[in-house]
Amino acid sequence: MTRRYVEVALPPPVARQLTYGLPTELENEAQAGALVLVPVVQRLLTGIVLGPADIGDLAPGKIRNVEQVLDTSLLSPEIVELCRWMASYYVAPLGSALMAALPPGVKLNSNRLVQLRETNRAHDMPQTAPDATSELDARPEAEILEERVLAELGRSGPLKVSTLKRRLGGKGLEKSLRALRRTGRVDIALVLDDRRTRVLHQRRFRLRDERAARDAIAASEKRAPRQAACLRHLLDHPNAARRDLVEAGFSAAVLKGLEQRDLIEGFDEEVIRDPLAHIESGPVTELSPTRDQQRVLDVLEQALDAGSFYPALLHGVTGSGKTLVYIRLVTRALAKGCGAIVLVPEIALAWQMVRRFKEHFGDQIAVLHSQLSVGERYDTWRRLRRGEQRVVIGARSAILAPVQNLGLIVVDEEHDSSYKQEDLESSHPLTYSARDLALVRGQRQDVVVLLGSATPSLESYWNASTGKYHLHTLPQRVDDRPLPTVVVVDMKREPFQKKQRAIFSRDLRLKMHQRLERGEKIILLQNRRGFAPFITCASCGEAVQCKSCRVSLTYHRAKAPQTRCHYCDFCAPPPPVCPSCGSAELRFEGVGTQRVESALLEQFPGIRVIRMDVDTTGWKGAHDELVERFRRGEADVLLGTQMVAKGLDFPDVTLVGVISADTGMHLPDFRAAERSFQLLTQVAGRSGRGQRPGEVVIQTLLPDDEALRSASRQDYEAFSRRELEERRQSGFPPFGRLLVFRWRGTDEHGVEQAAQAGTAALRQGLDEHAILLGPGPAPLALLRGHYRWQALLRGQSVRHLHDMALGAMPAMREAAKHHATAFTINVDPLTMM
Repeated sequence: MTRRYVEVALPPPVARQLTYGLPTELENEAQAGALVLVPVVQRLLTGIVLGPADIGDLAPGKIRNVEQVLDTSLLSPEIVELCRWMASYYVAPLGSALMAALPPGVKLNSNRLVQLRETNRAHDMPQTAPDATSELDARPEAEILEERVLAELGRSGPLKVSTLKRRLGGKGLEKSLRALRRTGRVDIALVLDDRRTRVLHQRRFRLRDERAARDAIAASEKRAPRQAACLRHLLDHPNAARRDLVEAGFSAAVLKGLEQRDLIEGFDEEVIRDPLAHIESGPVTELSPTRDQQRVLDVLEQALDAGSFYPALLHGVTGSGKTLVYIRLVTRALAKGCGAIVLVPEIALAWQMVRRFKEHFGDQIAVLHSQLSVGERYDTWRRLRRGEQRVVIGARSAILAPVQNLGLIVVDEEHDSSYKQEDLESSHPLTYSARDLALVRGQRQDVVVLLGSATPSLESYWNASTGKYHLHTLPQRVDDRPLPTVVVVDMKREPFQKKQRAIFSRDLRLKMHQRLERGEKIILLQNRRGFAPFITCASCGEAVQCKSCRVSLTYHRAKAPQTRCHYCDFCAPPPPVCPSCGSAELRFEGVGTQRVESALLEQFPGIRVIRMDVDTTGWKGAHDELVERFRRGEADVLLGTQMVAKGLDFPDVTLVGVISADTGMHLPDFRAAERSFQLLTQVAGRSGRGQRPGEVVIQTLLPDDEALRSASRQDYEAFSRRELEERRQSGFPPFGRLLVFRWRGTDEHGVEQAAQAGTAALRQGLDEHAILLGPGPAPLALLRGHYRWQALLRGQSVRHLHDMALGAMPAMREAAKHHATAFTINVDPLTMM
C-alpha cells in the first residue's frame, strides 16, 4: 500500500511547514484543517494539516509519522486559505496565522522527562549535587555536570528537562543528558502535558418510568423515606441536576440506591458557558427606517440577495442610525439562511449594540473577544462551527470566526485603529488588519462587506470615491435632529487659577451648571489617564522618566500614590527628589482624568461622576457596568479617555466637553491630524442624540489648527479634501504603500548595527519605484528595556514592496541573528511609534 503524506504548518518557534507520513489508521482523519500532534526533533508539537504533500526528493525512511489527530476538521478549507493569504501578505509564519483562527486551549504541549534507570537507583548515586568548592573541581566540566544531574534526579525523582535547566543552568546540559542516556544511566521520555479546554458537562438524573416511580414511592414511604422523597422531587423537577438534588438534601447514597433499583438514571448534559447569559432579552424596539436608511437598505438587501461580493462604505453622520441598517441587513441574511459577522473596535465598549442585537436575534447572537474566559470562547467557537449560532459580534479576531454559510460582514467604526493588530514586541508577531481581512474574506466567499463610520479612514473614503467600494451615505440624523452646536475655546485667553491654567473654561463651567440644574447629562473627554502625565523638576527642567521605556512617568493619585509607566506598567512611589539633580522641587504637570475628576468634585459640590479609563475598567464586564450605571442615572457626568467617544448612545446627554483637544495632535505620525479629527468628531456626536439639542465645548491651545476647525464644523468633506491633497503630494496612503522594518534588542549598539546591515541589504534592491527612509531610532527609542530602530519603505505598489522585502529577507534575518536582535516587518502600518 502506498504511504500517504501531508504538509503540516507549525506555529513559532518552529514557524515552518513540514512533511509527515500518515499511519493507515489516520488516513481518513488527517484531512486539511485537522489539528494534529507531530514529532519535531525531541518534542511533540501541535500543527494544522494543510493538505496532501509531494515528498519529491525526500527519502521516505527519514519522514516521521503524525502521532495523533486531535480534531479531524477544526478549520474549514475557506479559513485555511484565508490564513494562507494573511501569512503571505503580512509576511508572517503560516502557523501563526492558523493558530490565530483556533479557539483557545486546543493545543497540546509535550515535555521531556528525565529519570534514573532502575538499575542505577541503588548503586553509587551521589546524594548531594557537587558544588564549585568540592574536590571534583579538577574534573572535566561535563563530568561534574553529569554528577550534578544524577544527584538532582536522585534527590527529586523524575524531572523535566526545562526544570533541570532552571536548576542547573542550560550550558552543556543537553550534551550531558545525551551522554547519560548513551551510557544507560538515565531514560528520557516524551510526556504529554494535556491541558486542553474541555467540554463542560453537568450530571443530571431522570426517572426511568414515571408509573414505576409512583409505585415505588408508596412502597418505600416507611422503608426508605429519603428515596421516596427523592422520587417525588424528580416527579416535580424532571432532569434535575446532581447539584440541585444534593442542595435539596438527597445524598449520593440515596441517588446510588435509586439507580441500583433501576428507578432513576444519570446522564451527562453539556453546559454552555455563555458570556451573554446575564443579558436579559427585553422587548424588541421596532423602529421604522428613515427615508435615507431605506434608500441604503434597498440597495444593500438587493446585493445580499444576489449572493456575490459587494464591498460598500456607509458614511453616516453621528446619530444617523447606522446600527438600524446593520440590524435590518442581519435580519435579511438570517432569512436567507446565511450567517453574519459584525466587527466592533472594542467589544467592551459596544455592549449597547450587543443588547440591541440580542433583543432582535436572541440566542442566535454570539460574542467573541479576549476578555471572555477560555471556556466561554471555546464553547462560543464550537457553537458557531456547528451552526447553532449564526451571528457573531466581536473585536478584530472575530473575523476568523467559523460562521457557517457566511453572507454578511459588517465593520462598524471601520476607521478605528483597534482593527490593526500591531504588537511588534513579541518574539513572533502577527500583524494584520481585521478590516482589510474582512474585505478579502468577503471577496473569497462572495458576501456583502459593509464598512460603517461617521469619520471613514481616508483609505476607505478614497476607495469609495474612486469606485473600488460602493458609497452609501446617511447625511442626516434620525428624525432630522440637528448636529450639536460646537464652541471652540482658546485656553490661552482663559485666566489662570492658583498660578495654573484652568481645567474648565468659563464657557464650559457655565454650560455644565445649566445642565446640572436641568437634570441633563454631560460627557467629558480627556485623553490622558492618571492625575498628572508629567513630573518635572523646577530646578533642572528634567522630567521623571521610566528607565525601561524612556518616557515620562504618570502620577496616579490613590490611597497609595504611585508613578506608572503606561507602556511597560512599571510603578513606584513618587520620588522624593529629582533623579537627575537631587532637587526636592518636583511639580506635577499636565492634566489626566483623575485630576479632572478631582476638579469636578471641588468646583461642583454634590456632582456625581463616573470615570471610565484603563484604571477603572481593568476587569471583565467593567465597561458595561459603568455604562449601565450612567444610563440608569447614577451619575451626572461620564468622564473618560477615548473610551467615551465610541459607541455610546444616551438620549439625555446634551453637553460634551473636550478638556484638551491638543493631546496627540502633533505626534510624529502622518496620521496624527486624521486621528484628532476622528476623535473630536466622534465624541462631539455623543451630544444631542435625543429630543433636546446638544452642545459641544472644545478647549484648545491651538484654535486655528485645521483638523480641529473641520471637526468643530463636523465637516468631513473639507478635512478629507485637504488631507488627501497633502497625502498625494507626500506619497503617503492612500496614494502610496508602506512597510516598516523594526529592529529590537537589549544592546543598543547591536540594534543599530543590525539595522544598518539590514537596510544596506534592502538598498541593494532599491529602484526608482520605491523610497527607503532610515534607518534611525524609532519615536519610542527605548521600550520595555529594548532599544528600537526602524526603517520605512514607501512605494506605489505593495506587491513591488513585498518583492523587495522578500529579496532582502535572508540577509536581513542573518544580520539580526548575528547581532542578537529581533527583526519584524509591519505591512500597512497604522502608527510609526
